[in-house]
Amino acid sequence: MKIPNGAKLVWWAVLVGTLTYFLWARFPDLLSGKAAAADIAVFGVWMALLLSPLFTEVELFGVTLKNEIEELKEDLTAQIGDIRNDIRNAVDVRATVSPIFNMPSPPKDSELPGMLEEIKSAISSAFAERGAPLTTQANINVPEEVAFLFETRYNLERELRRLAAQSGVRSRPVPGIQMLRELIAAGVLPQDLGHAVQDAYRVCSPAVHGDSVSPEKVMFVREVASDLISALRAIR
Repeated sequence: MKIPNGAKLVWWAVLVGTLTYFLWARFPDLLSGKAAAADIAVFGVWMALLLSPLFTEVELFGVTLKNEIEELKEDLTAQIGDIRNDIRNAVDVRATVSPIFNMPSPPKDSELPGMLEEIKSAISSAFAERGAPLTTQANINVPEEVAFLFETRYNLERELRRLAAQSGVRSRPVPGIQMLRELIAAGVLPQDLGHAVQDAYRVCSPAVHGDSVSPEKVMFVREVASDLISALRAIR
């Protein structure tokens, strides 16, 4: 608790007046050399009180009296606390802001022939640089569990895009997670259902990107995929 300056001044004046009266009453003994130890102690405190307004720190008999230094420390502590709160709030705000990613638009059908020639030319150049003829054809296959996770994510994202188109939330292509957040923020999806979709989406995504998947993840998606997609299709 911080005492007002007026109260401090009154208290200081009372102490100085009381000790002055005491020393005045003991003045004859002090002059005659009959001063007791208590008289010396009172005299020391009296001098410290008189000097305290003039100096920021007075040390007497091992006791240190501080004024402005303590107040400055309190002010600095309060300012440091405010700065920490500002930094913490700024970090919290950044943590809650969703990053925005722009997906390139798919090419038009009329652009495909030219892209096809460019791709074939790039492939031929890659083999030629390594001195290997382009004779073997790579086998394109997907493990059954990966195909299932891909089908689940495909159906989830298809329903999200349907809801976004119906509600007018988003017109241009964006990642599924960002679109999901926007549907929740717009009130199109209930928050608990939206979080359930997000959890399933996160489990499916690594397999779609070529990462290995565990049997536990596949089992998890099998347990929730059908009901989750049905819940999304029920929203009209």
